Amino acid sequence: MKGPLVARPTILLAAALILAAAAPPAPAQSAPLPGALSGRWTVMPPGGRTLVDSFSVRFDNAGAPGPVTGKLTWRGVNCGAQDEPLKGTWDGAELRFESHLRANANTQNVNGNCVNTRGEWVLRRKPGSSTFEGEGLFNEGRIVATLTASP
Repeated sequence: MKGPLVARPTILLAAALILAAAAPPAPAQSAPLPGALSGRWTVMPPGGRTLVDSFSVRFDNAGAPGPVTGKLTWRGVNCGAQDEPLKGTWDGAELRFESHLRANANTQNVNGNCVNTRGEWVLRRKPGSSTFEGEGLFNEGRIVATLTASP
């Protein structure tokens, strides 16, 4: 009689673990996308001085998760953007978008060395905060900027 009593809790525990593993994950908390974000970017090139400047994004269709469009303004060193169109997605916690940086568009250096560059940005809302953090990738990922922004 001792054997079945020991086996039952083990079987019940195994069944509970299987059911827990099969249950769908809890949905991520979805928050509305603000109408605009602004913040700072930082690039630390190898062997070079740290570069820091500002950026902002305005969204045409802020709010619920889904596709987003808007405008990017990026104060860059050699490449920048002034109200450059962007398109991307918002899932309630993570914003992903693409846009372009151009020579002589909101740049620190006039006639700097800039080939019109496609950029990819990813910003994640910090849990329990209105602040976003993430990165921007340029020149096919060879340049990475760290970002922080808020409404």
